[in-house]
Amino acid sequence: MDAHGYKEGTSLAEVLRHGNLEFHQHLQKVLSAPDYVVTEQHSQEQRRNNAYDQLRYLVREIGNTRDIAVDLPALFAVFDWSAVLATDLIPLISGHYNLASGSLATLTDSDAAAPYLADLDDASSVGVMLLTEYGCGSNIQFMQTTATWDGDGFVISTPNPRARKFMPSVGIPVSRVCVVGARFIDSAGVDQGVHLFAARLRDADGHPAPGVAITQLDRQPLVIMDNSVISFDNLRVERGAWLGNDLATIDEQGVLTWRDDSSRKRAFASAISQLTVGRLALSSCLNATARASLYIALRYAGKRVVPLTPTDSPLMAEIPHVRDTLLTDLAGTLARTIYGNEIKTRLAGSDLTDRDTVVSVMLAKHFIQLHALDTVTHCRIKMGAQGMFSANRVADYLGVCHAAITGEGDCHVLGSVAGRVLAKHLAGKQPPEAGVHDPADAGDRLGLFNSRTLTIVGQAQQYLAMPGLEARLEVIPDALDLAEAYSAEEALQVLHRYGDHAEIIAVRDVFALHYLAQHATWYLTHGLLDIAAITTIQRQLRQAIDRLAGHLPTLLDAFGLDDEILGAPVLSEDLPAAWESRCHDPVRH
Repeated sequence: MDAHGYKEGTSLAEVLRHGNLEFHQHLQKVLSAPDYVVTEQHSQEQRRNNAYDQLRYLVREIGNTRDIAVDLPALFAVFDWSAVLATDLIPLISGHYNLASGSLATLTDSDAAAPYLADLDDASSVGVMLLTEYGCGSNIQFMQTTATWDGDGFVISTPNPRARKFMPSVGIPVSRVCVVGARFIDSAGVDQGVHLFAARLRDADGHPAPGVAITQLDRQPLVIMDNSVISFDNLRVERGAWLGNDLATIDEQGVLTWRDDSSRKRAFASAISQLTVGRLALSSCLNATARASLYIALRYAGKRVVPLTPTDSPLMAEIPHVRDTLLTDLAGTLARTIYGNEIKTRLAGSDLTDRDTVVSVMLAKHFIQLHALDTVTHCRIKMGAQGMFSANRVADYLGVCHAAITGEGDCHVLGSVAGRVLAKHLAGKQPPEAGVHDPADAGDRLGLFNSRTLTIVGQAQQYLAMPGLEARLEVIPDALDLAEAYSAEEALQVLHRYGDHAEIIAVRDVFALHYLAQHATWYLTHGLLDIAAITTIQRQLRQAIDRLAGHLPTLLDAFGLDDEILGAPVLSEDLPAAWESRCHDPVRH
């Protein structure tokens, strides 16, 4: 076993999977239960209600909510398989398991959390977190909602229309427990910054609590969600509803006292700690949708005969623009899967308020999620007309990708912030001396990745040293390039640990060579590659894709997907018969 916990001889399926095999298999069965299949007859409202029913069924079948919320491998598995098999669930599980139950289970004492967690545990109440507002968007440190001390508890209020909580999924009238972000105004009228408070947003009959106004928003086509706008008019919450994470105390006079200076500095990071878990969970499930899309598209491409001429009918998988696109996407997705699993393993034992932990997840989100959308899009397009139907799964994954990527605003915002922090952290590290590298050498490839990372670090310093908005904006392109370059380098280093898997070596070669080919102009202008080397990279990439194609059956088998559960007609050996059967299936209509 190496220093990172990898044991030689671990199966390929275990390398790609994170968590317990039996739990993963159980989730596939639970999430494919026929009672919750979306049919042609479902309206948007019926699909929303169906998703809530399926959430309750999921909770009954896999155990109480808080146990899953704090067991990160289990939590990530719930996200992954929901995204692949029950896309309508994703908005609900994020709020219920991760943001509400996770916060209540980790940020306050068990006695204070017990009444809320009891209802969340069996999904008699559905959990949600209320942070984003019209005005601040996802920059939640600038939220305006207030929680004012009133003698024995707090009163939560919306001071102006731009402070209304914008778009949490709370439109369906079911019992709700929420974790709401608000600025704590103490008894002296001092703004003590953003804190979290537990509250019952809707009662047992689904009616809004006194002091709560909920307006459901218009239809949005990408994901089935009951998005809403929420405002507060003196919503009263008890003193024990404050989620302080033992960083401070609030006495009976409403005076807040920090444990120490460190506690004050960690307070905001503590309040949003479950967002860090959620970012990685959503990144994980987008990787899962990318793997599922590739599985479906590549299996289809291996069967689909394309009549090109009266005498030539190759398989779709043999056509270069299909083959090269899907196999480079496969390499990128598996590199990000293995890299993401490394981040997931680290997170399980990390302090969620630690800067390095938070930044590593922000980097992973930017690196994984945008690539997953590209991969799912490519699979949808390469499948042609078959890719347009929900029956073949891939089209529905597009909505999940868009929802995750913009769940906190544009994903590039987190990437640029993480890149900026990284540029400061790596300042002073000099790139290797300029000189042409040999792309045929695996060590030289790593050196090329590192050279790009550290060169971008150096370029960013001129802007980091300058005050003012202009410099802050000017550094963003370098910050985004750095976020991508650093993550790619980290992923390549992780892949090098799996030298006993020929399949992962093949993935590594395509991933590395494709990256170098993408950035060939950059390397050429920085004197790290010459024209001859770039020509070599292009030739080697074609050869590496050939080698990866030879490992394709083994790789796809290691994904742990079940054709029968997926139910996609394109996976059938007889496509017309599969569609005929589906179209006459009474369960679907």
